[in-house]
Amino acid sequence: MQNLEPQKLIEASPLFRGLQPEEVAAVIARLQPAQFKRGARIMERGVWHGQLHIIASGQVRVLLQDGSNDEEAVTEDTSKRNVEAKGTKELKYAPQASLRAPTSVAELGPGECFGEMSLITGEPPTATIRAEQDTMLWSLPQADFLTLMGSCPTLLQNINAILSRRLARTNQQILADSTAELVWLALVDARGTSPVERSLVVHIADALAARSFKRVLMLEFCGEDEALGPHFARHIGQMRPDLLSCMRDSSKLQVHRAATVSVDNLHYATYAAFASTTEQVGELDSGIMASLVDLAACYDYLLLVTTPDTPISLVHGIAERSTRALILISANGDIPIEARATGGSLWSQVDRMSPAVFVTHVPERLTIGMQDQYTARLGYQVTHLLPADEPLLERCWKEQVTLRQQATENSVGADLSRPSPIDRPDLTTAVDFVARYIARQTVGIAFGGGGARGFAHLGVLERLLHHRIPLDYISACSSGIITPGMYLIGKTFAESEEIFLGIQRHIVQWSFPRTSIFSNKGLKRMLQEICGELRFEDLTTPFAMVAVDLTTRAGVVLDRGPIWQAGLASVALPGIFPPVIVGEHILMDAGMHDPVPIRLLRRMGADILLASELGGQEPPSLESATPWFAEAGDDRQKRRRSPHVIDLLLRTYDLTMATIGMHSIREADVVIRPKLHRISLRQFSEGRKFVEAGREAVEQALPALHRRLPWIS
Repeated sequence: MQNLEPQKLIEASPLFRGLQPEEVAAVIARLQPAQFKRGARIMERGVWHGQLHIIASGQVRVLLQDGSNDEEAVTEDTSKRNVEAKGTKELKYAPQASLRAPTSVAELGPGECFGEMSLITGEPPTATIRAEQDTMLWSLPQADFLTLMGSCPTLLQNINAILSRRLARTNQQILADSTAELVWLALVDARGTSPVERSLVVHIADALAARSFKRVLMLEFCGEDEALGPHFARHIGQMRPDLLSCMRDSSKLQVHRAATVSVDNLHYATYAAFASTTEQVGELDSGIMASLVDLAACYDYLLLVTTPDTPISLVHGIAERSTRALILISANGDIPIEARATGGSLWSQVDRMSPAVFVTHVPERLTIGMQDQYTARLGYQVTHLLPADEPLLERCWKEQVTLRQQATENSVGADLSRPSPIDRPDLTTAVDFVARYIARQTVGIAFGGGGARGFAHLGVLERLLHHRIPLDYISACSSGIITPGMYLIGKTFAESEEIFLGIQRHIVQWSFPRTSIFSNKGLKRMLQEICGELRFEDLTTPFAMVAVDLTTRAGVVLDRGPIWQAGLASVALPGIFPPVIVGEHILMDAGMHDPVPIRLLRRMGADILLASELGGQEPPSLESATPWFAEAGDDRQKRRRSPHVIDLLLRTYDLTMATIGMHSIREADVVIRPKLHRISLRQFSEGRKFVEAGREAVEQALPALHRRLPWIS
């Protein structure tokens, strides 16, 4: 780009717009040229320069934090002290070598100026200016600038307008970069509990960093002398300056911009307290909460941890600024239904935010039925239960490690041929769910119908578990209920295959065709033998089947009651099997209504929706039948017999499911679609070959899954 000569610069620059001829001449007489190579720093934050610069050619960038290596000597010295002090409390505020990248708030080009605010205030610049290209400037020393300000009223007006626009642009940029979500973690009954019990919040914060790959700060609204974070801080700089210190000295915010990734590329949470001491917390009011905005620019998640001892004025400030609230209630505590009415301001603030409730330290088996009982007891819809495991928490506290760090190789080498949801989920898994709930990474999967092609679901499920993809919510329709149902009641994949093969023997039981061609007595007996008296409430993973009620002409969610009965209704193909009668309701297979129940997963609570879909084809296009009649008129053509009535019904049903299924899966985030060839829906003896197709479909979907769940391999 050609340099702008002084006269053209005056005409092009907003700084000099509207100047009188004599004012223009006065400015030109004082301009001095200067040139800078690409990458050179024209101005440095905190260093006095004493000049106004106008860009003649090139481009510069305005940085709020300089990411250069000027502090190498300081860093080297600091690193030595860090190594010497490793494991001591002196580490907590040590600077780190790997600071966050500088924040760019503006790019300036020809005709634009910088440095004027520093000249007006007499203070060093608050930003660094770096040349992004070879740049030519015209400069005014401070003395000449102040002289022109006094003699050129138009120049003063232009400067005010420029500063106003620049301030607005900078604020917009800062707000755009402030991506932190403020999440309130309320320990509502923590008074009198041990630090070991309260340490669950530390494990949640650590799991959130590991699962989200984001920057996480756990901010405890107490003094650092009572905080949990210092006990678990293992990385250099993992403990960050408290909020009060940052308010009093803004330079401490630079420590909050330090890296949150270890040398072996593991993401970890950072910790900070509200103030240095408990006494300071009691003396502060909600005015300090405005400083959260500064921290929000440094992180992706701020976990704001409160206890019953947190001053209510601060609780009000947290409730006003948080986007979500999570309540952690211990099963050992005494929180009756009346707590909402008698709990005072804390509960009124919590109620206003429609919180997610997690019951911790639950001694019973974590079933859906037990979750229902806690929901009734508390008067809140409980989102999830966390098991009691005092020995594990004690061990983590003693060794000063998180649950994630404590995880043993037993979990890595688990036998996936024997699924375990029927067993008690461990505490690490439950904490992981809470973290993924915060990160909006809870996973739901819908298994679609497809008759004998349902064998493919076995391969899908097997590979999902192999890659450790969590299945927090499961829905299914028609024959899609078999694979997840067997998994949830603890059957191995080998046992599930044998159950699939046995279906064909139980479905071919002819019936007088009043309501169906086949009787469902064989299927009923088979389901009762497999499921016994198990109910949905006995499962540890939310599971729902769908059916259609012909009485109300509406879809029906079956997620409570006997599993065998819901299964019988979900596979009752119209005309093939008789409906299941429940009172006045006539329940049938929902394949022609919602063959892959994706929307149900969202209703159950899932954030990421997976679909295991067996249609595998687009709805048929319109074709001309004219050639067919010509061929049929040829006497040499052998006449083909009409298909059996059962095959006609099943083919029609299959076509309908494929057509409706294309609409049903539109809301899915990831569709797993095995490549299957066509067989009759009732040919279960041919289905075993489809298991491998299910495995291959998951492998092909891994890139899409990885984008949603960055930690999976």
